[in-house]
Amino acid sequence: MSHKISIGTEEIDLDELDRRIPELGLNVPCCAKGGDGEDGVSGPSSSVCHVFDNLSRWNYVLWHVGLQLREFRVPGRLSLELVVYKDGGGRAHQARSRDARILFHVLLVRHGCVESLHLDEALVEGAGLGECRELVVSALRQNTSLQALTVWRLHEYTSVRSDLFEAIGTMTNLRELALDSTLPRSFVQDALCPLLVATTCLTTLSTVGIFHDDETGKRLSDALLRNETVETLSVQYSILNTGQYNERSVFCDFLANSTRLTSLSVQGVPGCPFFIDPIIKSIVSPLFFSTRLRKLRLCSFRLSADCAALLAYLVSRQGCLEILDIGDCLWSPKDWLERCSTGIPADDDREDQTCLWMELFDFTAPVQLSFMALGCDELKLHELRDLLNTAVAIESLKTVSLRNVPLDELKAVCRVIREAGMLSRVHIEELYYVDSSTLSNLQEYPEALSKVVIRSFAETGPQAFAEAVQLACYCYRVTMLELQLDRGFLSNVLAFRKLSEYLSTAVSLRQLWLTGRDEAHLGRTLRSAKRPYSVLLDLIFKNSAIRILRITDFRVGEENLRFLADEVCASKTLCWLIFSSVDNAENDTFVRLIAAKFRDNMTMSYLNVLERTDCVDDEWFVIEDVISRNTGHLTCAAHYILGKDRSPRCAAAFDIVRGTNALMSRVDDLKQQV
Repeated sequence: MSHKISIGTEEIDLDELDRRIPELGLNVPCCAKGGDGEDGVSGPSSSVCHVFDNLSRWNYVLWHVGLQLREFRVPGRLSLELVVYKDGGGRAHQARSRDARILFHVLLVRHGCVESLHLDEALVEGAGLGECRELVVSALRQNTSLQALTVWRLHEYTSVRSDLFEAIGTMTNLRELALDSTLPRSFVQDALCPLLVATTCLTTLSTVGIFHDDETGKRLSDALLRNETVETLSVQYSILNTGQYNERSVFCDFLANSTRLTSLSVQGVPGCPFFIDPIIKSIVSPLFFSTRLRKLRLCSFRLSADCAALLAYLVSRQGCLEILDIGDCLWSPKDWLERCSTGIPADDDREDQTCLWMELFDFTAPVQLSFMALGCDELKLHELRDLLNTAVAIESLKTVSLRNVPLDELKAVCRVIREAGMLSRVHIEELYYVDSSTLSNLQEYPEALSKVVIRSFAETGPQAFAEAVQLACYCYRVTMLELQLDRGFLSNVLAFRKLSEYLSTAVSLRQLWLTGRDEAHLGRTLRSAKRPYSVLLDLIFKNSAIRILRITDFRVGEENLRFLADEVCASKTLCWLIFSSVDNAENDTFVRLIAAKFRDNMTMSYLNVLERTDCVDDEWFVIEDVISRNTGHLTCAAHYILGKDRSPRCAAAFDIVRGTNALMSRVDDLKQQV
């Protein structure tokens, strides 16, 4: 194998680079093998690449273009993941970026163990690096093992983009491709359409962010018609209006004729749902006779009674749909447009009228639906009652997620759920801003809340705020709690201690967000007994149920920073931490304190300091490096628990992280991917 690679007219000697950056083994071929053959594209790994032996060294070089190698998807396989890197510019950064692109090229061309890539403009930006960009393009052209590619944030460099798009269009080995909204329509023509026609592997495609005009929409639809591999598809609504023929779009022909599609997601207009019955009909009607579709998601549409009738018919007639997600849609009665224009109330506003669109549901059909997400904005109570009374008889339906339930209708919705006998199966998924009065009013319905924000400055006083937090902690489904704390509350010793005690025993909490307001200073709060740090921080870390902790917009104080860093590094229960002080000097100090001891932590998989300077770049790499290591432990251990990989390497990882919250979360993630 050649030990040189070309950059324009220059040849790079990998031996020289290996001497300059020791321990990389750039000329040592990939030795990864898997259960399915030499390339190991799937199945448990029987051996791993030598890159794993010096992962930190590889990652330090790659970090200078915002990439890290992580064992995120499968044991023994690596993903090139995006991370935040703040470069200082200058010749030193230019040299480091050049080296990083060389490593990128080597990884994609010579290492079949790299199976996933997040590609953004960091790899192609930068003055004086024009020839190095050829390394990126040529690596994509020569790669034969990459399975998943995410492309986003390619705003500039038009000439470079065209080369990139052409290279991506040749990657027929890809199984998953996700595209960002910043990509131009030319990507569809130059890369996506040729790839769809030529591929024998691509099963998952997401183009949600790309708005299609008539030409690109028709070209993509034609390519999908010719494709024989795509099973999971996410698109934007604009594709439905392109390539019209005999009042039906080419994309609808694809839906009607696809024999492989198992999952379809269509995105409307976020933040502005619109009401177009023909669009919903053009999506749903072709799916009636599908024998493979398992999941349908419609987002940001306004659904009429006619649309609901089509969906009810689809669930019962299609026979194999398991997941229906319309949780981010709004509802309107059949003649909504007419009433909006005339102002005349319609007969279907009456509470006693039955939900007519449920009459199309066939109770004798072998329904397979197991999950349904339903948006409740503008859905009438009697319609919800009829729907739940129908749903209760569907034995396969284990979970109904209700979204966008207005706070003033929460009690009434809970009564409907109880009356239908669906309490254990229906979950209200909504973030509510509440106060002590609201919480007192909901005491008889502790199942009503799951995500709550409580603000100290919105209460009548510190004691009322502490009592509101106590009431929220009594709600057994509350898993996410944000507390916005101002100076007035923090200075009240009695209320502050009560709050801290309530949080230490809230066993249902999984996420806790603490947000400062009005120049809040944790360094001036009540301290733990004979200790220099805040009792609030002390008692929070005694709650082993909390997996995600976010502390932002406070001034924290030196002793609290030290305590927080020590507890994070020693924690076996915390999975994620997001931190930001109003004082940038505290942010930098916190990064240094964490980096000094973070290698002792084995389970943290995400840590972000939202505001920091480039003075702590080396310390920040230590944090990213530990997260890469921990991610590998969790991936291997989760596959070991699920019986997907029982290799000694995965068994060793399981011994390291067994019984931790992070491992349980990773196992849950893998189960949902099945």
